[in-house]
Amino acid sequence: MHKLYDEEMFTSLKGQIKKRTMLALSVLLVFLAAAAFTVALDDGKENRPIIATTVLVICAGCSFLFLWEMTVQPLRCYARHMNSALHGRTHAVRVIFDSVGANDSMVDGVRFRDLIFLGDSDKHGDRERLFYWDRELPLPDFQPGQEIDVTYYDRFMTGYEVVEKAAS
Repeated sequence: MHKLYDEEMFTSLKGQIKKRTMLALSVLLVFLAAAAFTVALDDGKENRPIIATTVLVICAGCSFLFLWEMTVQPLRCYARHMNSALHGRTHAVRVIFDSVGANDSMVDGVRFRDLIFLGDSDKHGDRERLFYWDRELPLPDFQPGQEIDVTYYDRFMTGYEVVEKAAS
């Protein structure tokens, strides 16, 4: 079985999240320290740095939110997905590969490629099964009609194994 994720990848990802969080917090602290310095300059009479303090506090908030949303939050979403893939309840099924979906999907902040498989009919008679393949990983060379054992949670693939046809 080819596993898509391992503990080493997860540990590395958590380290990146920690580094990026520290970067965002340090930028926030620099702006807030500058704002505190301008407040300390206030003598209550002629020297009233209200505008400078306000601008620095606004810059602190905006820069922190920007850095958080652009650098930390995507990794946190990916870490949540990877944690579920590694430590959550997974299932296994044998399906037949049909095709790669035309569109990518964004699910819970993570980009996925749609893979269409054919499995057993459900209660409505539909055989198509959609699984999500992590967009960050290279797509395997599945051929249409090929039998594949898939491990998954929800609809997210966590591993696969191509079933070799027995020689007749």
